[in-house]
Amino acid sequence: MKLRLLLLSLFCSLFAVRGDDYEARTFSSADGAKLPYRLLQPAAVEAGKKYPLVVFLHGAGERGDDNAAQLKHGAPLFAKPESREKFPCFVLAPQCAKDKKWVEMDWGGASGIAPEDPGVMQKLLLGAVDSLAQEFPVDPDRIYVTGLSMGGYGTWDLITRHPEKFAAAIPVCGGGDKTKAAAAKGVPVWAFHGLADNVVMPVRTQDMVAGVRAAGGKAALTEYPGVAHDSWTFAYAEPNLLPWLFAQRRGQPAQKMGLAVSQYTALAMPPENVFPGAGPLQLAPWFQKLWMMRRVEFAKNRDREQRPVVFFGDSITQGWNDLAKDFPNFAVANRGISGDTSRGLRYRLKEDVFELHPRAVCLLIGTNDLSLGGTPAQVIDNIKAIVAELEKQNRNVRIVINLVMPRGPQPGLFPDKIRELNALIQDFAKKNGRIVICDTWSLFDDGKGSCKKAEFPDMLHPNKAGYAKWKAVLDEIFEKLNL
Repeated sequence: MKLRLLLLSLFCSLFAVRGDDYEARTFSSADGAKLPYRLLQPAAVEAGKKYPLVVFLHGAGERGDDNAAQLKHGAPLFAKPESREKFPCFVLAPQCAKDKKWVEMDWGGASGIAPEDPGVMQKLLLGAVDSLAQEFPVDPDRIYVTGLSMGGYGTWDLITRHPEKFAAAIPVCGGGDKTKAAAAKGVPVWAFHGLADNVVMPVRTQDMVAGVRAAGGKAALTEYPGVAHDSWTFAYAEPNLLPWLFAQRRGQPAQKMGLAVSQYTALAMPPENVFPGAGPLQLAPWFQKLWMMRRVEFAKNRDREQRPVVFFGDSITQGWNDLAKDFPNFAVANRGISGDTSRGLRYRLKEDVFELHPRAVCLLIGTNDLSLGGTPAQVIDNIKAIVAELEKQNRNVRIVINLVMPRGPQPGLFPDKIRELNALIQDFAKKNGRIVICDTWSLFDDGKGSCKKAEFPDMLHPNKAGYAKWKAVLDEIFEKLNL
């Protein structure tokens, strides 16, 4: 529960609504029907230049008449200063009436049939799109549509009914009429769905993507293991989402589809057989959510976190909240993920470490391997592989390996397994000659093979006093390494 609240708090801070940037407006049809909507305009409109128009469709929970709730999810992405600077565009965010849908079709079950008449809301929406195209310098070849949940259904329905109108589509946790999917073959699609979604079945997206592909169209699908209906949180945090979207042009072949999807696949946790090496993996749903969230943030910060000392590991590394403050004399990058194992580190080595071009890597891993049933031999093999890849990438990189710290006693597992693993690490370091060992076992051992509660209140993770002791030892090591 605490983890879930933490995630929600982080996501809210990342995607706070920028309502002031969206102007409140109303579209009125010829018969007097009204559609409230918000409009985001480019920060500066240059004379003679045309701009993309993004149609954003909210979910069922944001229906109403306040002309504000529709900005809760997804829409804030386009109002972020960096988004407006790199991708100036108009964004139309209409609000659906409380008792209506973007398309009047059933959301439940494994399939659905699109009605001949989509309903009044879609007609008003299309009227608003046409009205804005006449009022503002909208590029007709760059009109895009995206939506979540109910809006995901609306997105799929729009590109199957009006494929000639849209240059690309991003449907999130929605669905459609799979018998109509082929009609959207000319519209590049990047779809998203959580595999643990119990509101809209994942097959609703899977069938639509399959239908587009079978007709010769370009449709990518990113699925999130362990994620329920809130997959929009991850979809709209994808660092390649906007570059992919704004690269598309109506009537032209899909642009950069392979690059965008392959890079994102590295962020969505892959099947177990994709991970290199041997040993256990943390596969619990909470971990998969955290793993994706952390890696989305890593990708966002990659360009500005260059040439650092990378701290690479699990929850003990992730929990070092004062890392930058504790080491002010050089850049640091925290690449710890709570619950991770040595195989997990091997998998994410390229994106999370190599692409930062590190000056040094400070590695701590192994305690989760052992607690999940892994052997010291498996861990040391993975550590050796990590070191070999680091040295292959850059022979000048400094490598500090921290010994696995003592933790609360668990009969048959700790401390004997930790001592065995640490002996293997020390032996490997002696033979390598370039590795520096930080003896965090002796630093925290209470003399009986356990950590001290004064420094490890939960008998696993250090507190501020524990991190301070660790920092003091690392300071001496980093000074000797001329960092």
